[in-house]
Amino acid sequence: MRNIGRSAGAASVVLVGLDSESMGMVRETLAAEAVLPNSSVAFGDALAVLDRTTPDVVIVGYTRAVEAALALAEELRRSQPALVMVALADAPDSSAILGAMRAGYKEFVVLPDDAARLRQVVHEAAFRPADDEEKGRVVALTGAKGGVGTTTLAVHLAAELAGIHRVLLMDMDFGMGDVAPMMDISGRDSVADLLPRADRLDERMLTSAVMVHRTKVNVLTTPDDMESIGPVRADDVYNLISVAAKAYQWVIVDCGTYYDEAVAMTLNVADTVVLVTTPDVTSVRDAFRRVRTLNVLGIERERIRLVVNRYHKAAYVSKKDISTNLGLHIAATVADDGRHVEQAVNEGKIIREVNRRCDAARDIANLVAVLTEDPEDIEIPEPEASGGWLSGLFGRR
Repeated sequence: MRNIGRSAGAASVVLVGLDSESMGMVRETLAAEAVLPNSSVAFGDALAVLDRTTPDVVIVGYTRAVEAALALAEELRRSQPALVMVALADAPDSSAILGAMRAGYKEFVVLPDDAARLRQVVHEAAFRPADDEEKGRVVALTGAKGGVGTTTLAVHLAAELAGIHRVLLMDMDFGMGDVAPMMDISGRDSVADLLPRADRLDERMLTSAVMVHRTKVNVLTTPDDMESIGPVRADDVYNLISVAAKAYQWVIVDCGTYYDEAVAMTLNVADTVVLVTTPDVTSVRDAFRRVRTLNVLGIERERIRLVVNRYHKAAYVSKKDISTNLGLHIAATVADDGRHVEQAVNEGKIIREVNRRCDAARDIANLVAVLTEDPEDIEIPEPEASGGWLSGLFGRR
């Protein structure tokens, strides 16, 4: 899993409840260590600002508003446990220091006496060592449009990996999630049940909420009643996936085709984004739009794996045309094997359970290589500038 929101060289800082004199001392102390805002935030606005900006550090004016500072710390300890909180006081006081530490403040500082300590805390927040090595890999699948087989590939990819790994399959398609019916299961808990308590979620709570499929895939579904999901916060999605990546070696997420806040966060933290299309003009055109959207979301092309589903030699759009117009290497194709796929879906089975030797089962087994391919070995073609027969569909004539 990719860690996001970390600074590259300088910490991002939010200031809360500071007067002009304190602002000046903070600026003088952290001029080379942090990206500082132009003004301090009032306590009443602090939670909204911190939720929106997700900084590395929050420095809170403590002495003149002790109760507000303590209440803010209690709330942030629940909602943003990784945030570094610093109490800025006018003078040292042992009882005040003890109260701040109990509330969750990492440091209690008085400027200019503690300037070196404040600089050190902010520097460490900016360069916290990433813990990616301790987490499993997150693979997010998204479709060029509905009906291209995104859920089918997510289910089968998870099933292939589950033979030798701990695998969680998560349905993040809140609009049309089909993982549960495709696997013929009904979960006790769903994503909707876990998101409201994501700030206190741990591995034990997560693993007790999943359903275990006969393929050994652990599954977290979407609810049948989509209205039960309610508002979704990006931080809650991040916390859920982070806990999942600690508990499992592989986290496969079906993102569907609709890009909401939950999907945007999932795509950003995913180690690999699998874009699924089919070899027809409409799907390839929509895949082109998806690539643009992924670019806007900050998804590097090196993380994207293009998979062409239902491929056959007589496909209307060739692999060369798809790759050239999308500017992406085709990582894999899955054979057009409608008979076996339809039988598997209707019977709630995995394709290999229907016919282990069929072309689709073979290609899906080979998809595991898509996840381990070294990005440096992938040749990324440039999108065709003009003259190609598809160029009119992509607005390049």
